[in-house]
Amino acid sequence: MRFWQRLSMRGRVLLVCGVVLTVAALWIGERDLARVGLIILLLPLLGLLLVSSTRMRMSCERTVRPSRCTLGEQMDVVTTLERSAGLPVGILRFEESVPRALGERPRFAIHTLSGSWRRTVRYTLTGNARGRYEVGPMLVRACDPFGTARADHRFTSASQVMVTPKVFPLEAVGSASGPTRSGEATPEQLGSQGQDDVLIREYRQGDDLRRVHWRSTAHLGEIMVRREEQSWDPAVSVLLDSRGGRHSGVGADSSFEWAVSAAASICTHMLDSGYRVRLADAGGQIMASDDVDVPTAREHALVTLTDERMGDQEDLLAAARACAAQQGGETLVAVLGRITESDVIALDDARRGRPLSMALVLDTDTFTARRFRSTPEQVDEHDRAVDQLSAHGWQVVTARMDDAVPAAWSQFERTGAVL
Repeated sequence: MRFWQRLSMRGRVLLVCGVVLTVAALWIGERDLARVGLIILLLPLLGLLLVSSTRMRMSCERTVRPSRCTLGEQMDVVTTLERSAGLPVGILRFEESVPRALGERPRFAIHTLSGSWRRTVRYTLTGNARGRYEVGPMLVRACDPFGTARADHRFTSASQVMVTPKVFPLEAVGSASGPTRSGEATPEQLGSQGQDDVLIREYRQGDDLRRVHWRSTAHLGEIMVRREEQSWDPAVSVLLDSRGGRHSGVGADSSFEWAVSAAASICTHMLDSGYRVRLADAGGQIMASDDVDVPTAREHALVTLTDERMGDQEDLLAAARACAAQQGGETLVAVLGRITESDVIALDDARRGRPLSMALVLDTDTFTARRFRSTPEQVDEHDRAVDQLSAHGWQVVTARMDDAVPAAWSQFERTGAVL
């Protein structure tokens, strides 16, 4: 069976025709025709002997630059092949083992009668999907000069590459007015009570009436409430909605890839701004920057989000518990897909006690074709949930497919967020 597999289609046809012609010629007594049949029969056998007995004695050296690229970018590959000795082989066909996410497999051939040679081949790969991939090992197929037989050999060397999410530079939100510990837009300071400053702001629906500051209300003519400023903690929790059923689209243009890119950009921006960062997805906490320097934390966040995949979770309870475990004065930033009213309950539990909570909510229907969009009931529930987030004190920004991450982030400026 192995003998038959090493023959090409041409070799198999010649072998069968040679056997039939030789037997038929001997049957009718045509010796000259039998000699022709033997020659045809011997061609694939000699080709098989040649490719089976020839030692390749080849080396393969591959260089990928850069070995890490951003989603959608290209990597240049330089492969040097060298054969030191051996019998000449008709044609050597090469095929690089490349994951589909990096593009088509490069194929090329070398046709030379020399037993020793050196060739350098260049080609490019494109990072079409996030993740870690292996380029190689390369397959080499030796064929005899007549193309009747083949022998496959595979090198052992392979190169590791990584395709990371896009990271966009973000501007500081509300930096013109300076950071405030309360997360409110330019609150008015009244005085101090112990270690905490007391601020006032306009009344919002849902505020506790016991916090109404009557003197300021009478002075300004509108209801004002007290807000006791908590000790500021330079830390932020980033919640990434990784539920597969809450995102739309396919590949690099999906809503989930947009969300991952946004989470990576936010983590990088906050780390560079001196914040400690904790990152959680629908399954729980996946990264924390405690006790490491900024470059290490940045690398950890990027690698973690490179490996991030959508899960089969139905709710955000695990993510909310991971965020609620680290409250204090931390800011909470949530990057969300399609949400429901039950998700609002979980998110409110995660934000309890936090001075500032920001939600970047994706309009996932803009990331897919019309026939794959949410039902009208799902759209209505999503809209109600977004309205509830705003009513419960979240700073909410909605993003569509054609919105760039920096542009969506800058819209928090209009909500009064200061970060």
